[in-house]
Amino acid sequence: MSISFFYYLWLLISLSSGNVGETQKNPLTHMGSVQIYYFYDSRIPSSIGECMCGLTDDLLKKNYAQQVANGDIIFYQIDLASPQGEQVARRCNITITGLVLSRHTKVVNLTQNGYTYAKSEPLAFQQNLAYHINKLLPASKRPQ
Repeated sequence: MSISFFYYLWLLISLSSGNVGETQKNPLTHMGSVQIYYFYDSRIPSSIGECMCGLTDDLLKKNYAQQVANGDIIFYQIDLASPQGEQVARRCNITITGLVLSRHTKVVNLTQNGYTYAKSEPLAFQQNLAYHINKLLPASKRPQ
């Protein structure tokens, strides 16, 4: 097993404790759901981060509205500048804006993809995001 697997497992376990940022849902309480974590720092505006968040939100509204409404997909926006976000960041060693998907113990970090494609090729970013969401969703819950 690689170090990155253990790092992301630790990330998921760390996120399971307490409320993070402004969300009312506690991460990992819905282990069967696809959970999308967008980490940002409100003290340092990031145009690429805002683009990642906007494209993710747009994709969820267009292609996954039913899954979001059913709780099959949960989108968390975690402010690293908030007291709760700072705690999570410290425990998880997160320092930059990023995008992470998870379901059960499977974790997909799309941060690098976001920095590469969110501004220059938004369609490619959304297609890659949809591909990973569909891989994590059970076949019966994927959009038709």
